[in-house]
Amino acid sequence: MASYILATNSPGTILPLAGLSGLTAHVLFYRHGEWDLTSPRIVISYIFLFLGATFLERYQKDEFSIGAPSHLAAKLVGCHILGIYTSMLFYRAFLHRLSQFPGPFFAKLSNFHVTVLSARKRQLYAETEKLHEQYGDYVRLGPTELSITDPCAVKEIYSSSAKVTKGPWYTVLEPRVSLQMARNKQVHAQRRKAWDQGFSTRGPPALRDYEPRVSHYTEQLIQVIEREVGSPINMAQWFNYYSFDVMGDLSFGKSFNMLIDGKDAYILKKMHADLKMIGFFAHLTWLLPFFKKIPLINAEYLKFWKWVDARVDERIQSSPDAPDVFSWILKAYEQGPKTNQDKIDLSGDAYLIIVAGSDTTAATFTNMFFHLAMDRTLYKTLQKELDTLPSLSYDNLRGVKLLDGVINEALRLHPVVPSGMQRTTPPEGITIGEKYIPGDVRVCIPLHTVFRDERIFARPLEFLPERWDTQPELVKDPAAFVPFSAGPYSCVGKQLGLMELRCVTAEILTRFDVSFAPDQTAAAFINGKQDNFTIGTAPLNVVFQKRENKEK
Repeated sequence: MASYILATNSPGTILPLAGLSGLTAHVLFYRHGEWDLTSPRIVISYIFLFLGATFLERYQKDEFSIGAPSHLAAKLVGCHILGIYTSMLFYRAFLHRLSQFPGPFFAKLSNFHVTVLSARKRQLYAETEKLHEQYGDYVRLGPTELSITDPCAVKEIYSSSAKVTKGPWYTVLEPRVSLQMARNKQVHAQRRKAWDQGFSTRGPPALRDYEPRVSHYTEQLIQVIEREVGSPINMAQWFNYYSFDVMGDLSFGKSFNMLIDGKDAYILKKMHADLKMIGFFAHLTWLLPFFKKIPLINAEYLKFWKWVDARVDERIQSSPDAPDVFSWILKAYEQGPKTNQDKIDLSGDAYLIIVAGSDTTAATFTNMFFHLAMDRTLYKTLQKELDTLPSLSYDNLRGVKLLDGVINEALRLHPVVPSGMQRTTPPEGITIGEKYIPGDVRVCIPLHTVFRDERIFARPLEFLPERWDTQPELVKDPAAFVPFSAGPYSCVGKQLGLMELRCVTAEILTRFDVSFAPDQTAAAFINGKQDNFTIGTAPLNVVFQKRENKEK
């Protein structure tokens, strides 16, 4: 048939048919399902389509020289692709199931619009907040994506009863599928059991086994501060070193030694670079498979995962003196079928332990000390409460309400995932309040905006730790505050993170006073934040002074 059509050599007949075939392909195929992971194969298929059309054209003309033109073949494939995009853009603009939701016109057509917003200052959370101020609680952020700030949405999207599933963003580590990236609910629940054991506070409390190591690295951090007393020190950097060293120990059985060496290790530099790329392409996930497969472009990607795989193999061959988080993950792996995919996923889980337990914790530390250094009355009040404790054991620190209030306020005003986590609605859709959300739609709740909503928090822009203790009326809707997410996908390492935040903050404040360095301003810190999926903080230069005349 193709040979016959080409033989006619009539563009007036061939090209409209090619365009119609593109329209048909969009209506019957590309409108349905997910195509992100198959993007390289789609491109390759069109290359072969062009080569096949070129062969037929030259066969009919009996022109097989290298320099022979292939004008008709190029026009044929071009019109087919033009038909796809014409149908797609018209459908997205006027016929899509999300057409009733407001948002920028170009956001309806392509995810490139939200990507451009993200690229401006790498502060997508701020751009999204502006869109919600303009359009309301429901904003069409992309062709098939809604950003939602309705407080009722938290229960329907992030709770145990939510019917949504994880969206296509969670394919970014493919072929590796860490616990976080597991989209099948049953698979996730099964794999989470080992993680829950590794972070348990009941039964045999694994978390207790990690406390000595948390204390060890806390002392290393204290030694760094003691060396720099009276001089400016960038605590954003040192909190990163601390959290990565802790998680290196708990994942691979040994520290990355950044607190000792005082410089970035390979893992820190690479993970921060990866997070920036993941954050930038969060809405263009179909591009990521190309970066993984194209030679030269994928060199750093292959190098990094080779490094991770080597660390995992090294850890499998060793037995640490004290149990770590990876021990539980490895135990589950050893008891399983040990398929090739299981081994690949093991590297994904090692990556998850480090990035989820280090980057987010470091950012929260930095944001906490930003507010403490800015408010002498606050940190002095907290110091007095800490001074009354018989010791700074974890059990004692869990009872310091003001300390927990400072942690909660830092997480509220500076959520570690500011733009929220992507979910996909079920085929039948969901209802939020009185608003129906169609099926197969990507939805997210921008936590940075929601946690500053007057419907949820009174005086939402103020850092008020007392709202979590003595003034509960300042929290109007406690259920909407989910800094560690909620339901089956809640942060499995929450208790370890809280242990670090409480212990380190207490050890520092009982020994030192803190203030901004002369060149540090609040505006520079706030304006320097970046949305890299997780929050990236600006440098925080502070000055520590040794405390004198502690009040007991």
